[in-house]
Amino acid sequence: MLFNKHFLPLIGGIIAIGIVLMFPYKILPLLLGIIGMGAVVAFHELGHFLFCKLFKIRTPSFSIGFGPRLFTKQIGDTEFAISAIPLGGYVEIAGSAEVGQGEQKEAYSTDTHSFATKPWIQKFLVMMGGIFFNIILSYFIFSLLYIAGMPKSLFLYPKNAIPTVAKVIPASPAETAGIQPGDTILKINEISTADLSGTELDTQISSRPNETISFLIERAGAQQEIQVALTQRDFFGTIKASSGIIFAIADMPGYPILEAIQKGIALTHEYIANTIRAFHYSITNTCTTTISGPVQLIATTTQTAQEGIKNFFLLLGIISLSLAVFNLIPIPILDGGQLLFYTIEAIIRRPIPEKIREYIHIFCWLTFLVFILYISYREILCIANPYLKTLWAFLGWE
Repeated sequence: MLFNKHFLPLIGGIIAIGIVLMFPYKILPLLLGIIGMGAVVAFHELGHFLFCKLFKIRTPSFSIGFGPRLFTKQIGDTEFAISAIPLGGYVEIAGSAEVGQGEQKEAYSTDTHSFATKPWIQKFLVMMGGIFFNIILSYFIFSLLYIAGMPKSLFLYPKNAIPTVAKVIPASPAETAGIQPGDTILKINEISTADLSGTELDTQISSRPNETISFLIERAGAQQEIQVALTQRDFFGTIKASSGIIFAIADMPGYPILEAIQKGIALTHEYIANTIRAFHYSITNTCTTTISGPVQLIATTTQTAQEGIKNFFLLLGIISLSLAVFNLIPIPILDGGQLLFYTIEAIIRRPIPEKIREYIHIFCWLTFLVFILYISYREILCIANPYLKTLWAFLGWE
């Protein structure tokens, strides 16, 4: 929960790199992206804070942002602060010591208002509070977007797909069969696409691996039937058909309030399931290509901020859910790991020795640091590659 102070230089460096790489974009979207990501993390910490207040657990400090404090105000037993780096926040909880967090004046408090003396169920809810709030935030964002009308965004694909071919992947079954960008698909195996939703349109193809299906298309005012021999692909451990067709996308209309709330909740649950599936696939297949690090996150959020406020909030909703799922991972530097420690202590009815906690935390932090540095290095090369090619060409090094 409390941001590890030893990693402030690393986070500051990543932010600086992000700013340099995003220089071609406007500075306002970059700042908006950083603040938006920080707001999602701060809302996560607010969940911890409010559950502490519910159970009368003392919280000596709560900060929006981290690093040097710009503004502070004491309210009750909590010192509220706005800090210099707007990429997150933290809450300090009396009786909840965290390794590597520097000075925590009340970390080992054992009075009746300390975290350490509370029953397991209250510790569980405090730890889960941030995760609950991230999910609630996504419910709210997605529901509002369904009321206003979902934007034209690839993050929603194939929900917002329409039966027009936007792109055909080279050497794919569709290209081999002769389907071209701009074709309108009228029927798939005699099923009219006129009444199909984007998801249903995609399912008509993806649910038929290794089958040959018939497309009735319209091109330049003329209709023709094309047979496409589908192949298969592994989609996070699930076998799906592959055609090579990428459909065009469109804005989605708004819905009445109650229906929009239902759809917002359903979309939230769908993203949670997909995020868990992606994490599981990445771990079990030792694959890091599906994982985004801080540099890519800053880049994506900055670019999305330029695509309109709806696209920006849609991405924040997705980031909020990713943060919730990420914090469920049972390693000590995350909420899931802290909860695992408290659960073990509740079972054995005694605290885990401080030295054992410290060694486990140090190992996890070092592993996490190496992983983040690797992911960031890979992303920096990916983002900087176009600029490097231009530089090499200018210097005549190609």
